Amino acid sequence: MPRYSFLSASDLRLRSFFCLFFALAVIFAPASPAMSVVAPTFEQLVAASDTIVRGTVTAIRSEEFDSSQGRGIRTLVTLRVERALKGSTADTVTISLLGGTVGKRTLHVIGMPAFEVGRRQVVFFAHNGTSLCPLVAAGHGRYHIVADATSGRDVVTRDNHLPLSSTDEIALPLIPSAAVNATARVNATAGALSLASFENQITDRLSGGAGTPVIP
Repeated sequence: MPRYSFLSASDLRLRSFFCLFFALAVIFAPASPAMSVVAPTFEQLVAASDTIVRGTVTAIRSEEFDSSQGRGIRTLVTLRVERALKGSTADTVTISLLGGTVGKRTLHVIGMPAFEVGRRQVVFFAHNGTSLCPLVAAGHGRYHIVADATSGRDVVTRDNHLPLSSTDEIALPLIPSAAVNATARVNATAGALSLASFENQITDRLSGGAGTPVIP
């Protein structure tokens, strides 16, 4: 069962969240230390996404919300869109993720991807606002854009900051960030797929027809 940490100085209403805890346990059921998801293939990732954008994180805020089980906490992550590859053509998109901190109350979902203001990313998501984690297959639905120290070109790393050298690697499990050693981090851009190549493969897949999304 996953671990959910709720911190509150005095909040007797936590009992009302029991049903929500049970639902989350069924949905997320993580294999420690990360949320348990089945890695999609590149084709499945593209097909299952209703929106794919490249953008920069400009704002992050958490808020409480009402649900049938009581008051929950969600985090809203806003990205300034640099390029829309599928779906929304708006200048900004805001992704809603379960969890966050409001005042003295924190809802922490183990394995939920965390965002940082200023980061450039390519994100694949679906059912935003109605799912607990709209990123397709959690961390498999977010890729970091970094500048290669040698060439200066924009390259792509996976959610754990290791290089994505081929879209075939999307189907591989993500090594937890905590297990990535310092040497691997220093050499994180070595052999990484260029941003241009990554986006070209996405648009090629879209133009070829990705078919019906099937996530195992």
